Amino acid sequence: MLAISVIMPFWKNKLMTKTGEIIVPLAKRKSKLQMIAIPTAYVLLILSMLFDFGKMSFVIPYCAVLGLFITIKESTLLPVNGVYEKLIISGTDIIKMEDLTGVETPDTSITQNTLKIQTTHGPRTLTFDNSNEVTEVLSALKKKLDV
Repeated sequence: MLAISVIMPFWKNKLMTKTGEIIVPLAKRKSKLQMIAIPTAYVLLILSMLFDFGKMSFVIPYCAVLGLFITIKESTLLPVNGVYEKLIISGTDIIKMEDLTGVETPDTSITQNTLKIQTTHGPRTLTFDNSNEVTEVLSALKKKLDV
């Protein structure tokens, strides 16, 4: 758990060196989950060392580590959300531009905050804060794909 807490900021810095210039910055968000999940993960780990939970003794520490990993990844990537020259970072999704094969135009009659894209690994759905971000990202991706 200590390794996750220490390594993730360095991983983000290494990731940001590969992104290139920002094309469309997205809303900077902070993780509200972090305030509850990190202390809970450490409490679960300490409880699993102090008490015998029977058959669940091996599951509880793994849940603590997994919860901590998800929380740290989210809190590390949310402030750097955006469309970059080489990557798209939306929430905890990281998509390489070279893997992007297509973009579906969203239905304009309904205000939607999602954008469906096609990658070499299959379809993905990106969720944004508002429909303006969807429009900006859609135009930037169409320009990048020459559509």
